[in-house]
Amino acid sequence: MDSAEISSLRQGDVLAVGDEKKLVAIVSQTCDIVQEKRESIQVCPLVNLNENQVVERSARYRENPRYVLVGRENSQLFADLARIYSISKSDLTDVTRSADSTLMFESSFATREFGLAVGRFFSRFAVPDGIQPWLAPLQSLIREKYRKENSELGRVLREVVEIRVEASDWEAPKATLTIHVICKAGSVPSLPDSDMESLSDLSKWDLNKVLSNLLRDDVDAPLRVSLWHAFAQCLADRCKPKSKTMEDPDVALAVAEVEAVLWSDDEFPLSKVRRSEQLDIDFLSDPTPF
Repeated sequence: MDSAEISSLRQGDVLAVGDEKKLVAIVSQTCDIVQEKRESIQVCPLVNLNENQVVERSARYRENPRYVLVGRENSQLFADLARIYSISKSDLTDVTRSADSTLMFESSFATREFGLAVGRFFSRFAVPDGIQPWLAPLQSLIREKYRKENSELGRVLREVVEIRVEASDWEAPKATLTIHVICKAGSVPSLPDSDMESLSDLSKWDLNKVLSNLLRDDVDAPLRVSLWHAFAQCLADRCKPKSKTMEDPDVALAVAEVEAVLWSDDEFPLSKVRRSEQLDIDFLSDPTPF
């Protein structure tokens, strides 16, 4: 591989390295690959997870950030981000680019998705030990229902772009947690401020009742907005540790209140992005195309 070929490499490309021509995926950002002053690139091995169906399924559904699918949807190989290492560019002379079409991304959108997954692995927020048990039930609920075609919760969640968590103070006891439920633009009807003040109080509705009504076609705009707000609150209400876990005072005293706020993705402010962290359920939505 000469200098021109090295300059043509991109993040997510697959190379065959070593005498055994083992396959690795490039995880370095493209700008670092093409700059001559960068003396090395970072890669990680490709692995086949077929021997462990549970791990393979969680990786394919983006539930396990360690493994990222490389190439097309029918690819069987995943980049193992826990085993990243560096290769000097001067050692790339005997390296070849893989010609396997299944390991080539179909579009710039798919390539960007790979880059976002790499970023996710390194940028995940370390939720304090006392707070994580409060968020775990919500994560489990979504992971259980999202992929089920007949699940009412799964159908509603497909209109949710992201869930973010904000804390009044991540380290202080008795923190207030805010669950920001961010929906696709247009999913929640827009109403005049005067109508927003008279929305129905559905605070006593359980999640199943909210979901069944939210999926009806004959619900008018004010009621649909009320249902979306009730849905957000139902998700926040799930943030309660198991009773056994609550025996730990570090958990019991970590959170005083969990509240919910509903947003459209074209209205969620940058100031809130900076003060909140993404709840690690990355498969809720695909990245926005260019």
